[in-house]
This record gives sequence, C-alpha cells and structure tokens, in this order.
Amino acid sequence: MANEVEKDSLRQLKRIERELTEIKDRTGDPRRMFMNGILYGAGAFVGGIIAVAALGWVLSFLGVIPGLDAIVAYLQSVVGFDR
Repeated sequence: MANEVEKDSLRQLKRIERELTEIKDRTGDPRRMFMNGILYGAGAFVGGIIAVAALGWVLSFLGVIPGLDAIVAYLQSVVGFDR
C-alpha cells in the first residue's frame, strides 16, 4: 500500500513538474513579454484609429454627419491635398 502511494505521489510530482516547465516556457523572457505588450498596445491603438476613421468615412458618405465634409475639405487644404 505504501509503495502504491509513493508511485502515485511520484506520478503527481512528475505531472506538476511538466506543467511548471510548460508555464516557464510560455512566460519566458521578461524583455520578450515587454515587447509583446508594447506591440499589442500599438496594434490596438492603430486599429482603433482605423476603425474610427472608417466609421467617420461611412457616416460622412451616408450623409449622417452633414458638417464632416467641410471639415475634411479644410483638413485637405491645410495638409495640401486640395486639387
């Protein structure tokens, strides 16, 4: 009986060791995690800007925001895209 308990305990310890190794492999290097966080934040920021711009363009195209075309024309003249 004691031998079976030891074998069971040994199996559980090996399983725990494998799980800890897997967790260590996933977390890895702090510099890598920092860069992942930076890139994730930058991607979310750029994606948000693109989503807001696309929504504004669609609403302007549909005429829901009537004054937006004047603002766009002004910004184009300031930037130098007026033709």
